[in-house]
Order: sequence, then C-alpha cells, then structure tokens
Amino acid sequence: MSERYDRADDQSTSWASVLIGWLAALGASLIFSAIVGAVVGAIFGAAGSAQNMGVAGFVGLLITLFLAFLIGGYTAGRMSSRSGTKHGLLVALLALLVTLLLAALGGALGLAFLDNLQGVTLPNVPDVTQQGLNTVLTLGSILALLVPFISGAIGGSWGAKTGRRRP
Repeated sequence: MSERYDRADDQSTSWASVLIGWLAALGASLIFSAIVGAVVGAIFGAAGSAQNMGVAGFVGLLITLFLAFLIGGYTAGRMSSRSGTKHGLLVALLALLVTLLLAALGGALGLAFLDNLQGVTLPNVPDVTQQGLNTVLTLGSILALLVPFISGAIGGSWGAKTGRRRP
C-alpha cells in the first residue's frame, strides 16, 4: 500500500515549486535583460550601426528568455525533485497565462503602450518596409513563444536529477 502511495505522490504536481520557479524566472529575466541590453547597446553604439540593432535585440531577447526559464525550470524541478520536465513546462505555462491575463486586463481598461509613443521620433532609424516584415514577425513570435517552454523543460529535468532523493 505504501508503494502505491509513493507512486501517486511522484505523479502529483507541486504548485509551490511552479510558483517559485516562475518567480525565479521573472527575477532572472529582469537581471539578464539589463545585462544583455547593456552589452548590445554598447556594441552597436560603438559601431554606430542602427540597422542591425533589431536583429541583435531579438537574439538578446531569445538568450534572455532561454536563460531565465532555464533557471526557473531548474528551480521548480529541484524543489519538486520529481517530474522535473512537467514542472519546468508549468513554469513557462504560468508565465504565459499571467502575460495573457495582464494583456487582457490592459485591453479591458483601454491601456495601450503605443498611445504613449505618438509624439516620439527616433533619430537615424531607417524606414521599415512592409516586404517580409510579416514573415519575420511571425517567426520571431513563434520562437519567443517556444523558447521558454523548451528551456523550462530542460531546466526542470536537470533540476529534478540534482534534487533531493527520498530514501
């Protein structure tokens, strides 16, 4: 009977681990975004190249997402010490749900970020043509959606392997 209980306990979800993993991913993303932003800005600011800033910023975003959710998934997997991949995926899912909830709440309240940027002009930025932009944005959106789930699963399985074991 105790063996059956142990198997059921191994399959359960530790929601406290998922929440703390999400908070770890959130904190890591804040730290990494500042570091990556400073590095990308320094490199391209010194080179004086504004045309490649978008690509470099996007690559920096993907690196930031990967590292942040690797840490968040690792934290959740390590704390739960079981089903690490599941806990890492749930960290990314919780982040996605919170983002969608905040976006819906902002939309319901009529808040928009672009409304605040109506009078802003950016110096030395070339005009962006519509040709190929939809493809780039679609591919970028898919990558930005998949990277947290992939890195969360990797971090969660890694954390569960190094987590505490029951005797």
